[in-house]
Amino acid sequence: MELGKINIVKIARMTPHGAYITDTDDVKERSLAAAVGDAKERSLAAAEGDANERSLAAADGAVKERSHEAADGAVKERSRGTIDGEVLLPKGEMTARLDKGDITECFIYLDSEDRPVATMKRPLLSLGETAVLTCLEVTQLGTFLDWGLKKDLFLPYREQTKRPKQGSKVLVALYIDKSGRLCATMKLYRYLRNDSPYKTGDRVLGRIYETGRDEGAHVAVDGVFRGLIPKKDLVTEVNIGDEIRLRVARVLPDGKLVLAMRDPSHVQIFADCELIVGRLKNAPGGFLPVHDKTDTEVIRRTFGMSKNSFKKAVGHLMKEGKITQDSTGIKLLSTP
Repeated sequence: MELGKINIVKIARMTPHGAYITDTDDVKERSLAAAVGDAKERSLAAAEGDANERSLAAADGAVKERSHEAADGAVKERSRGTIDGEVLLPKGEMTARLDKGDITECFIYLDSEDRPVATMKRPLLSLGETAVLTCLEVTQLGTFLDWGLKKDLFLPYREQTKRPKQGSKVLVALYIDKSGRLCATMKLYRYLRNDSPYKTGDRVLGRIYETGRDEGAHVAVDGVFRGLIPKKDLVTEVNIGDEIRLRVARVLPDGKLVLAMRDPSHVQIFADCELIVGRLKNAPGGFLPVHDKTDTEVIRRTFGMSKNSFKKAVGHLMKEGKITQDSTGIKLLSTP
């Protein structure tokens, strides 16, 4: 059985406290076969290295002996995420009536005393997934999250990219720490994938999970796929946890998505022109002290667009005779 995952299990015995579960026979057979197969492969490689000094018969004997030893060791030497033996499924964690020999699905996690325990309830998050969870309690060591189980999920301080507040929601992944405990992390890059079905021009929903680096803002698209808004395309301020609609600007050879907050320039220019005219209409005297020499950040804060986009829109409006521009700013000439 695997910690942090939904397992197909067999009811080994029933007690007044609940049921004890084990791996089903086919799961055990597959695990043993995989262990023996790996052991044989390693043994063959080792035996081939000695082939020049040993006879073919001796090499074959060494393969068999090493295979059995390695297979036995592989079965015993499990990763910290693998649970051997029986695990208790408490009565309070059952969602259906069970009898000895029944096959069912259970999620395996650790109780307050770090003992493996099962539940038939579905958590909001499993290994290999990401989810948005609510912060229940914030402490100096970390934050406790609601993931739908009796024992809250711990988000260590060192795994936070932003200090969450009680009641706030955070996007996290689940991992097993060095001590074998299930914990949450906001550092999602390694848990996301590059095999999205999206192509250039598609609209996607993403959540910001990391900012502050020179490359831009990192985005989890659909909570699953890796995306990036390049720094030059961050036309408005974004914060960790923000969920925004984005456009796929291009797909990199490795599958990562390059995202944009705005439409392509030949489409976006019309919306930009409309925005600028609208701001001028509401400004005293139809004038704004912003022009093509104004600082990039001022333009970004004022209009939510890059300086280059601003200059293109202003140029378009000037050609249409709708505004003028000088060293002091831009002024509305007529109402479109």
